[in-house]
Amino acid sequence: MPSFPAARRKAKGTVVTVRTDSPLPGAGWRYLVLQAARWCAVSSLFMAPINKPGTNVALGLCILFSLVGTDVLRRWKASWRHPVVRGALVWWAVLFLSALHTWAVTSRLPLGGSFVWACWYPLALGSVLDDDRWRNRALIAFAAAMGLTLLLSFGLACGWIPQRPQVLAQPFTRGTVFKEYTQQGLATLIFGSMALAAATCARSRGARWGLSLAATLAVVNVCFVLESRTTYLTLLPVAAYWAWRLLFRNWSVVKGALATGGLGLVVAAALWFTPLVRDRLVLSVDHEIVTYEQQHAATSSGIRLELWRRTLPMIASAPLFGHGLHQWEPIYRRSIANLPNRQAFMMGHPHQEMLLILAEQGFAGLLVYLLLLGALARYVSRLDAPQRDIYACALVVYLVAGMANCLWADFTHRHVFILLLSCIPLVTRERSFSKALDGLPDARKNLRPRDGDMRHVPELGAG
Repeated sequence: MPSFPAARRKAKGTVVTVRTDSPLPGAGWRYLVLQAARWCAVSSLFMAPINKPGTNVALGLCILFSLVGTDVLRRWKASWRHPVVRGALVWWAVLFLSALHTWAVTSRLPLGGSFVWACWYPLALGSVLDDDRWRNRALIAFAAAMGLTLLLSFGLACGWIPQRPQVLAQPFTRGTVFKEYTQQGLATLIFGSMALAAATCARSRGARWGLSLAATLAVVNVCFVLESRTTYLTLLPVAAYWAWRLLFRNWSVVKGALATGGLGLVVAAALWFTPLVRDRLVLSVDHEIVTYEQQHAATSSGIRLELWRRTLPMIASAPLFGHGLHQWEPIYRRSIANLPNRQAFMMGHPHQEMLLILAEQGFAGLLVYLLLLGALARYVSRLDAPQRDIYACALVVYLVAGMANCLWADFTHRHVFILLLSCIPLVTRERSFSKALDGLPDARKNLRPRDGDMRHVPELGAG
């Protein structure tokens, strides 16, 4: 990964670089505790795609050490000012109110686990990953974990490493190292996007080629080793984003859209004539749906159709605020109580992110969810490269994969996404303004103060 711009903070109208690894006078052991908290935060990014207990331990130690370390109030207040932190806490408030709704109906308050409390992780990690160097170390830790996973996955595919014992009973673990194929596949797509984003900013030719090779290997692993259909579907919009980013970004909107769409059709056609991908995406889905309709068999596609069919009446019965947090599962279980093969259809969520929100938080919750995602997309668009490309692809992965899965309900998906969000740099007014002037070498000298703000004064004879 290339070195990214240093963190900056506004002080009396100027921009200064803030270094956070120099101890304050008299800090002593509390400064060492703060450093330990930072390394625990970095470790949590490494463990998120690999191991659940390790992720929980790293996060717990990070929060504890952050509260004990130096300058606690300043660091947590600074973290609170981050728009992404506030957005995560808004979603926590929605989930908390939904839990109170459940408590009012069932006398049970479902606030255990990280489903709700993971929304506080950006605030906690932001208190220790408080400059670009520490945030970059956390991203590099995630990339290192996924790079190791990628190499091991190829070793499994080539027979150099024995497959895991549960492969016979659970085919979706074939070629995977620590997780199942959708969990590893989506994380691999994010890793590939990180590598390609870093390649676009690398200064040396060797680094560019090496990072591009890593991105290519990630795509090969997703297509020919893991074979997750959710990941296949997610790969297409990610590829479309990179086609626009690398090939058509400087074109007009219409030309860029047409060229990207045309390239997308070429890629889709190439995938169609790839037997492995075509069998997984088209032929097997059609066969599974027919088998479900004729025999009510619990195929992968059939289970999703059953889940979605049973979820729609739930939404219709409580459209505004839903049924409350964690109420989808008990209602669904009651609805399939008379099915002869109901055990095969037992699931903990409807395998569709927005359907789950509609069933539990209603249209009010979905509206907040969409507004937050829109605000996040707008914020990501203001970042500098390569962070802008990394987080744009992560957001695309989350949105598209959420059409066929409930990512927030899964520990690995939830933690990978929220911990990556915890590493988003703060876009200050100066950084955003500097980005707006990028590519205008003579514009900076034409700025004049006006009513405490800045305005552009054209040169004599201009335009």
